[in-house]
Amino acid sequence: MPQVARHLTLRELERRYKKAKDPVEKTRFQAVYHAAKGLSAKEIARITLQTPRWVHATVRRYNLLGPEALRDGRHNNPGARPKLTPEETLKVLQALEGPPPDGGLWTGPKLQRWVAEHLGKRLSLVTSGARILTPIYRLLHEAGFALRVPRPVHRKAEREAQEAFKKNSAKRWRRPGQRDEG
Repeated sequence: MPQVARHLTLRELERRYKKAKDPVEKTRFQAVYHAAKGLSAKEIARITLQTPRWVHATVRRYNLLGPEALRDGRHNNPGARPKLTPEETLKVLQALEGPPPDGGLWTGPKLQRWVAEHLGKRLSLVTSGARILTPIYRLLHEAGFALRVPRPVHRKAEREAQEAFKKNSAKRWRRPGQRDEG
């Protein structure tokens, strides 16, 4: 294990490791603490459930930048800028209150065209993952729109037989104590 810089005493490393609230910071301080005690990278990796390479990188970062380097910097990342300003989003949501220019219902492509024509911005419809909403679909969702697709019907289904089944099944399947409404 490489030598650990003396930014903090062994006791101070232990105290920070035990008092850390953030799990990432806690694991990093734990690794440096055990490295300062003289444990090998393999032993520290076993204790922290990390890899020896991660242990070496963490100790190297601590040696170069000190205790502040062990903090989890992801908490300070604001993320990407929104595609539309709040004023533009308000305009889009107001437009969604009325019908689309060509009538019918608002769809993703219709809203994409509206944004391009009225705001001069190109927003994507393509998703990179199943749970990631694109800006267009996020706007539709914020406006209260939901995907409405009719339930698929089997090509061999008999509509009359289904309706007869629905009428009769309500009479057959009642909870105990439930009265007949007819």
